[in-house]
Amino acid sequence: MSTNNKINFYLTSQNLIEGVFIKRVNRFVVECLIDGKRQLAHLPNPGRLWELLYQGSKILLYKSTSKERNLNYTAVAVYKNSKPVLLHTSRTNSVAEWLIQNQLINELKDFKILSREKNLNHSRIDFHLTDGKIELFLEVKSCTLFHHKLAMFPDAITERGSKHLIELAELNSSDKTGGVLFLVHSNDTEYFLPEFHTDLKFARKFYELKDKIKFFAYSLDWSNSLSLDQNKIKRLKIPFDILENELEDSGTYILIIHNNQKQKIEIGHLGKIEFDKGYYCYTGSAMQNLTKRVERHKRKIKNHHWHIDYLLDKMKIYKSIEIRSPEKLECEVAISVKNLSDGEIKNFGSSDCGCNSHLFFFNENPLHRKDFIELILDFRMKRLIEKYNL
Repeated sequence: MSTNNKINFYLTSQNLIEGVFIKRVNRFVVECLIDGKRQLAHLPNPGRLWELLYQGSKILLYKSTSKERNLNYTAVAVYKNSKPVLLHTSRTNSVAEWLIQNQLINELKDFKILSREKNLNHSRIDFHLTDGKIELFLEVKSCTLFHHKLAMFPDAITERGSKHLIELAELNSSDKTGGVLFLVHSNDTEYFLPEFHTDLKFARKFYELKDKIKFFAYSLDWSNSLSLDQNKIKRLKIPFDILENELEDSGTYILIIHNNQKQKIEIGHLGKIEFDKGYYCYTGSAMQNLTKRVERHKRKIKNHHWHIDYLLDKMKIYKSIEIRSPEKLECEVAISVKNLSDGEIKNFGSSDCGCNSHLFFFNENPLHRKDFIELILDFRMKRLIEKYNL
């Protein structure tokens, strides 16, 4: 084991440049303010990162030396709760290698790395290890989604992740096995779960294969120079009993709808209503087949049963946000969204409850607002912490 209790993954702190996040241009490019100038930077992370990339957030970058990339900078971390969160997904594998080599993953203390990247069926797995008796094929996942004590993965649907779970489970035998190491880039967490609100398929596979795959989750505490202290690396608990109760395709949803022009729309018995240019948030629920309900809303050709059907004839769904739960939270979510909104459409979507409305207006995209994202995280994650006394 190394005698050094710290490791720095970016040479020295002088190589890191501070910037201010402005906006995300696309999945792999962000615009930042560096030394008072607007600059484009490579973002080596395809995740949604809604809870991290707010306008004005402090971001860490380094100058790119790659001749293949036209961008002069690469974004490697962003600050949340005054601490840096590593964004560079491929660097996470270097972290995992250091943790394994220094015996900092308790379950892997007897294992040695045979190789990085190993072909397995139709996938490439991050690590091939052995303890002399068993071969372990280990996939590493970088987790940047956390709220209060709880971390979750993924923050966007991952077909690749579900495929990895299936292929790793097929290895389960007396001399071979598969594993997944989730590295959470915050030391404030205590628990880890698959993010069933966003990717129910992945979460169900996670639970279904829990006896065939070795799952490990560890939290990391990054310094301002992006170094790690091995004394602050912590194993997280995975409360499988919560998944047993929560993995139902039921709950509440928020549709974020973009209206690109001021217009009047006939809304069933409500008559003609004038809608301003901007964004609208509609809250609904489906205590069975939540996925199919949201998919129905996204179809253009359908019978008109609800107020929202008339609205979606003329507007486009920008994003759908699912909050899966066996409890019906629709009205509670609607009230919370209303409190952040710039207005409401009275009597819209609330004929079967006591609410004034379930459709709310926002001048700007609510997904760019920290308070709106916090609302989503509270219903998705804080609710679980409180419900199960984590």
